[in-house]
Formats: sequence, structure tokens, C-alpha cells
Amino acid sequence: MEEIETVSISVPAEMMNRWQRVVDIMAQLLNVPSAIITKVDPPEIQILRSAKTPENPYRSGDKGTMAKHYCETVINNRSKLQVSHAPTDPLWKTAPEIRYGLVAYLGYPLCWPSGQIFGTICVLDKKQNQFGERYEKLLQEFKELIESHLALVSLNDHLKSAMAEVKVLRGMLPICSSCKKIRDDRGYWTQIESYIRDHSEAQFSHSICPSCLKKMYPEFKTSESRNKDK
Repeated sequence: MEEIETVSISVPAEMMNRWQRVVDIMAQLLNVPSAIITKVDPPEIQILRSAKTPENPYRSGDKGTMAKHYCETVINNRSKLQVSHAPTDPLWKTAPEIRYGLVAYLGYPLCWPSGQIFGTICVLDKKQNQFGERYEKLLQEFKELIESHLALVSLNDHLKSAMAEVKVLRGMLPICSSCKKIRDDRGYWTQIESYIRDHSEAQFSHSICPSCLKKMYPEFKTSESRNKDK
């Protein structure tokens, strides 16, 4: 199994509730026993939401080890997978889903805006199914919907991080009265310009103010002192 890079951002409960409606609608419109949204967390795949149908063997919250599942192939290849009848397909005749009677599969990858994999959206059937154009169009529409939700979650996470950094910069900062270094939240002392640069988009250029110039280079006269000499 290839290494899979994931994003550790939580999906809010209200969005998960909308995803439940999505899989329920998918199962009803396509007349299949199972419609699910998964999240990959190597070495496991978690079923985030599963259609509430009588013949669906999966439940929301179920987890399974990645062991050549249909969804695992979608995740590794980042592409659609269609299996019409696993028992007669040399590539899928030992698929773990067969023991639940789920012999047909159509699934698409779900990705974060960064391109990193989130999981899958798919439907499974207990009978041979060629999955025509209607199936594909519906799954593609819901795939785009879920990915738009992931984009909102990602944006919200970035905004929270930005606000946290602003809050730090607006709060009380421990600063050395002598060298003017700042103590960060880990207890390390850093130069003030390094601290601000790491916690904001500010960039620094260096110069010398007139007072320091007079102390450090008394032989160098500023324009102000030159005017006084006249």
C-alpha cells in the first residue's frame, strides 16, 4: 500500500448531518442497498455516513483496516472505480465486500482543495450492476457538493488559525527589558522581528534611528545636527 498523506481537519456536526441526507438520497434514487461516504485515516478507512437502508450492512462510524477494499483502490488511484460483478472479475473475486453480498461498486475520490485525499463517495449493490450514465452523473454531482463543503471547512480552519495569530499579536507578550527578545508559548526567547515575521505577514528592513546613530556613531552628523551648526 502506498503512503497516503491526509489532512487533520475535523468536519463539523451540522455538515455531517447534511452528508447523511446525501447518502440517503443516493440510495433511494439509485435503488441500491448501500451508499456511503468514507474518510481515510491510514491504516484504516472510516465510514462517516452510510445510508439508512434495511439491506445496508454498513453503519456510520464503522472502521476497517485497508485490505484491498473497493474504496482503497479509489483512494490510491485518485480516480473512479466501477466493479459490475466482483465474483466473476479476476481483479475483485476476493474483495472483502463480497462476504456482505455487495458484488457491484461505483465510487469516486473526495479531495481537499489542496488535492490531498479525504476519502470516497460510493454506492454498492447486491446484484450485478453495470452502473449507467444516471449513476455516474448523480455521484459526480454529489462528489462536487461534498468537495465544496470540504473547501468551506478548509477555509474556516485557515481563518481560525489567522485569527489565533492576530490574537497572539494583540495580547500581552513577555519581552526582555534588556535585549528586547520575546518569549514564545514554548518558553523560547526569539528576536522580536523573528517572532512577528513568524506570526504575521510583516517583513522587516533594517535602518538606524537618529538617536541610536548619535550614540553609535558620534562622528557622523545627522541632517538635524548639521542644521544646528549653521
